[in-house]
Amino acid sequence: MQRATPDVFVGIDIAYNNYTEIKSLIDEVNAYTNLLIIGCTAITYNQTLLNEICEYLHEKNMSFIIYRDWLRRNSTEWFSFWVENAKTRWGDKFLGFYYSDELGGKQLDRHEHLTVNQAVDAHDAAEQFTETVSSQLRRFKLTYNSSTSIPLLTSDYALYWFDYKAGYDTVLAEFGWNYSRQLNVALCRGAANLQNKEWGVMITWTYTKPPYIEGGKELYEDMVFAYDNGAKYIVIFDANEEYTAGILREEHLQAIKQFWQYVREKPKKAL
Repeated sequence: MQRATPDVFVGIDIAYNNYTEIKSLIDEVNAYTNLLIIGCTAITYNQTLLNEICEYLHEKNMSFIIYRDWLRRNSTEWFSFWVENAKTRWGDKFLGFYYSDELGGKQLDRHEHLTVNQAVDAHDAAEQFTETVSSQLRRFKLTYNSSTSIPLLTSDYALYWFDYKAGYDTVLAEFGWNYSRQLNVALCRGAANLQNKEWGVMITWTYTKPPYIEGGKELYEDMVFAYDNGAKYIVIFDANEEYTAGILREEHLQAIKQFWQYVREKPKKAL
């Protein structure tokens, strides 16, 4: 299939460590996707594995984003040098970093990893959330100390406005569970547009056990809905509960392939 010049990034977030399986998936999907998120820290904190996968993606003419987080000790000995050379080595195929995730959603759900533990009122909570996340993003940037501005991306299911205010360039609204697609798109897109940022969608789990993700028909419909509403990024999360293997089946690959054809044939609607 001849690669079209897309007006959207369509891809998969691979969050497991199986180099052979990952290469096999890249071989399968590179004809009908243009983005891969390297979402497994066992790879992104391993210089050799990271270089091998980035180089392989570059050979396949695919763009990529690299996951990091602040829950692990940053590999500063090689990381700063690596970042400084990434743009030269892989050019515009290296789109930036996916740095931690679901900070807003975890805050509302009172998750064990809270950004704000206690606040006087809603204004105080908003100020604390924004400043704490902003401070952590600044610290991350100091670990690579690059002269090049590198975009930062995350996914979330709430508080998109404050993710952007804290310094994220792109937020992916999560489609999963029984969340309202319409509400999350409206909130994320509105926050992005008002702050002159990019936005997209991360299609994640619907179930807590296999098959985890929705069926192929529903996946296709979610991708079309996101695209028709102006999403710049449309990504499918691919990992089981143990982060040991992918969860995408043939029906999902066929849905992505069908969507790629939809993208090729129909330009984005004016919103």
